[in-house]
Order: sequence, then structure tokens, then C-alpha cells
Amino acid sequence: MATFRVIGRVLGDRRGVILVSLAALTATLTASFFTPANVVGTTMLLPWIALFAFEAGAALGLAVATASFVVFLFSPALDGVDITPAFVIGRFASFALIAGGVGIAGARLRRSEGRSRRLVEGLPLVMYTEDERGLTYISPQIEPLLGYSAEEWLSQPGLWRQVLHPDDRDRVLAGYRQAVDARGDLECTYRLVRPDSSAVWVRDSSAYVTDGSRSYRQGFIVDVTEQKRSEAEAERNATLMRGLIDGTVDGIALTDRTGGIAIVNRPMLTFAEELGLPRGGLMHERLLAASHLIVDRERFEQRMRELAAAPDAASADEFELRDSERVFQGFTKPVLGSDGTYLGRVWTLREVTEVRNVNRIKDALVATVSHELRTPLTSIIGYLELLGSGEPLSAEDARFVEIVRRNAARLQRMVEELLFLSRVDVGGLELDVDEVDVVELVRAALGSADPAAAAKRITLEYSGPGTLSTKADADRLGQVFDNLISNAIKFTPERGSVNVSLGAETGAIVASVADNGVGIPQAEQPRLFERFFRTTATRDVPGTGLGLTIVRAIVEAHGGTIECTSSADGTTFTFTLPVAVGAVAPPAVAATG
Repeated sequence: MATFRVIGRVLGDRRGVILVSLAALTATLTASFFTPANVVGTTMLLPWIALFAFEAGAALGLAVATASFVVFLFSPALDGVDITPAFVIGRFASFALIAGGVGIAGARLRRSEGRSRRLVEGLPLVMYTEDERGLTYISPQIEPLLGYSAEEWLSQPGLWRQVLHPDDRDRVLAGYRQAVDARGDLECTYRLVRPDSSAVWVRDSSAYVTDGSRSYRQGFIVDVTEQKRSEAEAERNATLMRGLIDGTVDGIALTDRTGGIAIVNRPMLTFAEELGLPRGGLMHERLLAASHLIVDRERFEQRMRELAAAPDAASADEFELRDSERVFQGFTKPVLGSDGTYLGRVWTLREVTEVRNVNRIKDALVATVSHELRTPLTSIIGYLELLGSGEPLSAEDARFVEIVRRNAARLQRMVEELLFLSRVDVGGLELDVDEVDVVELVRAALGSADPAAAAKRITLEYSGPGTLSTKADADRLGQVFDNLISNAIKFTPERGSVNVSLGAETGAIVASVADNGVGIPQAEQPRLFERFFRTTATRDVPGTGLGLTIVRAIVEAHGGTIECTSSADGTTFTFTLPVAVGAVAPPAVAATG
């Protein structure tokens, strides 16, 4: 090797060495024609001996090379060979050929070993080899990982066992012995303890290798501490999430894209067991198996088919069990990815039996009290009218009677509203449907509201066709316009305006009542149609909180829908009646108060 390095420095590169070797080979072949046959003998081994000597050191190699060349050159003289110039050239060429060829091969091997070592030592892992005596190699990455140098690992055979974490030692050593005895692979994750007593999680992978007569184990160690921390954090979060969903009263399930159950909480499992749902199958299929328990079985089955056909649609339903009278609310909502891709669906099952029972008791109490109040109120109002028709009252007495009459009338309206809602709850709203002109109903409602509007100098406006006929309950539909217009007037400041508009769409009437009064807070808008709910913006205005509930009941009884939009500039209630209409559209009419 040293000889090659000397030649390499003289000639500059490997190409020069190859040329020298070829020249030496040519010289050897040429000299062979002028040299006796007995020249080539055991002395040809001397160049090899010199090359191996250089591996032990430069000085020894130089001495052995000099001695070998002298022997190699002059030993044939002992056999009577003449030392001619051709003989000297042949011997020198042979020596140079052997040295050059072996040097090139050795240099290539060293470069390959150097590249391999740099590659191994540049990887983010620790490479090692071991045989029956212990470690034979370990890469320097071990020191920044565990705090012990590669020299310490190689010089202390028992160091690995010493730094094994006590909680992992028995498990790891048992697995290691099994792999060694079976001459098989080892794959193990465990902790090693650094000199500062901190623990490092590693993954140790090794394989048994047989290379001719030599057998050894070769493996690598990877730091997985951060991965273990992430896994522990993920497990902790999963435990918290499981505790969260199991701690809810509602049954919750998450299904995948096909409807298979991915996650389910304990309350849902309890409901499934109580309802006798199958343990296998898609979510909507399991629920369908309980359809014979539902009071409105046809509607329930239809909903399940809809959910199966439209997995990305949300739903909200309420169903009652036939025998137990238990009542459940079911909600579903799609789960979408950040790119809008459908991932699955959340199913929520909530039992509202107790709430419904409380509501029934409350409704029964309200209905009873309302009925009981109706008769005495009628009597009070009747006698108040008699007082006004008899002898003239003093101004003060007349004022007192008017106060009593006004409050009695208000109480009577409240009783009538409560009785109306009680009838809706018990048997639904019965409608007396006939051909009506909706425009006439609007004009009548505007005329009734004109005094209240005039008192606040509010402008009442109507925009729409001159006639608009449909089949509806005239009294109930008139009640809708009365309530919406009176509400708009109450919540509109002086000199404001209220606009009623009508329009016809395909198979539907669209009506709206808009004002420029105080707006309704966004957070309170979803509760506007609840019984007795009053927005914070109108707490100072008298009212029962039942008017909008009655309006929605009447609109929905006609098969329509109602919605509200509100902002700081005013509020608009819009409802539709999905019925056949006929419309004629002369100029719009406006009424001003």
C-alpha cells in the first residue's frame, strides 16, 4: 500500500500507475526472451512480502522492500545466471508490475472503505457489529446519543447491559438471548440510561449474518424518544377524548364514509343494547332494525333511507317508542376535511322522555288554568261594559274602569293564545280552508294597525299585486299578518316605516313584513319562535312572547315555512305558503298612518 502511495505521488494519478504497470508488464515480457527459464522461481514472492511489510509500518516496509529487491535481483546469480542489463530490467519490471497492480487494488479498497465509513457515520443512526466475543464495531454517533464514546463501548463488554433501563432489562435480555440462540433477527424498543440518568428511547434492529467461515450480528440503533413522547401524548389525548365522549349524556357515534362505525361512546352502546340493535352492520342498517319499535314507523324508515342515500346531509328528528313511550331525538352531521371532502358522519342520540313528560304536564297545567281563567275574564269584561253603559262615571272612575278593561283584555288575549297553542299541541291546528284573496287580508290587517301606527307616526306600506287568490284559512292567515304587523309597529321607533310585500312564485305565495326598527341580536334569532321567549332588545315593550310561536304554527299548518333576518337597520319576517295561486298585478297600494 505504501509503495502504491509513493508511486501515486510521483505519477500524480491512477492512470499513471496503470501505465507504469503496463510498461513493466511489457518490459517483463520483452526480457523473458533474453532470460533463462529458471529465472522465474520462488523469488517472485518477494515483492508480495515487501508490500505486506508496508502494512506494518513505513520504516519496516522500506527496509523489507529494499532487502527483497536486492535478493530478488541478485539471487539468480547464485544459480549461475548472468546479471545482464536485460535481466535487471526484467526483474525490476516484475517487481514494479506486482507492486503497481496490488497497490491499485488496495487503493480502490481503501477508498471504498472510506466512502462506506463516511456514509455510515453520516446517517442519523448508530451502526454496530458483534460476534460471540462482543462488539467489534460501533459508529461514533453513539456518543451524542448516549454520552459514551465508541471506544468506551468497545473496551467495556458489559456496558450495554449496565445502561439498560431497569424496567426494560429483563424483557430486552430475554428477547436478545432468544435471537442469539436462534441466530435470528431482533427488533426491540427499549430505554437506555445516559450518564446524567436521563433515559433515551431507542429502536434496536439487528440480523444474523454469515460470511463464509465468519458469523456475526449486524444492526442499527435509532433514537425514538420524540416518537415515544408523541405516542404518549396521543394516547393521553385519546384517553381524554374517550373520557369526554363517554361522560356525555347523549349517545355519540362516528361512522366512516361507508357508514361503518369507527367510534362509539358508552351511552350509545347502552341505548343500542336497550333497543336491541344488531351488533354488526352499517349504522343506518342497525337503526332500521328497530323500526318496529317506533310509533311513526314509516317516517322513521324513510329518514333512514334518506340518510343512506345522502351521507353528506345533516338531519334532526324526534321519534317515540311504541310500548315504553320513550322519546328520542336524533341528530346527524357530516364530517368534512379541510378540502371539503366527505370523511364520515357524527350521529347523536338524545333521550328527551323526561323533558317531554315535563312539557306535557306544563301544557296540561297551562291549558287547565287558561280554561279556568276564560270564564271569569269574560264575566269581568262583561260587567265592565255594563258600567260604561249605565249612569255617567266621574272622570277618575272612568279612568280606573278603562285601566281595568285594558288589562282584562290583555289577559284575555294571553289566555286565548295559550288555549290556541294547547289545541295545536293536542290535536294539531284545524284549518277552515276556502278561496281567499290574500291582498284583502293584508289590507284588513293594515287598516286594523293604522291607529297604532298613526300614534307613533309610522308609515305603513304595501307592495305587491292587486289581487292574489289561494286556498287558505282566512281567519288564521289574517291572524299571521295581524301579529307580524303589530310586532313591527311595537318595535319600530317614531317616524319609522313598516312594509308588507306579497309575491307569487311557482306553486307558492311569498309574503314579508319588514321594519326599520331595533334589530334582534344574532345569537337570539334562532330562539325567536320559542314560547315565552323575548329578545333582550325588546324587554321594555309589553308582550307575552307567544305571538311568533302562533304565527309559525299557523304557517306550518298551511304547509309553509317562516324565517327571520335582522340587522341594526331593521327586521324582516318572510313566510311562504306552498299552494296554487292566481295573481293579477295592478299598481301597488300604499297606506300611511
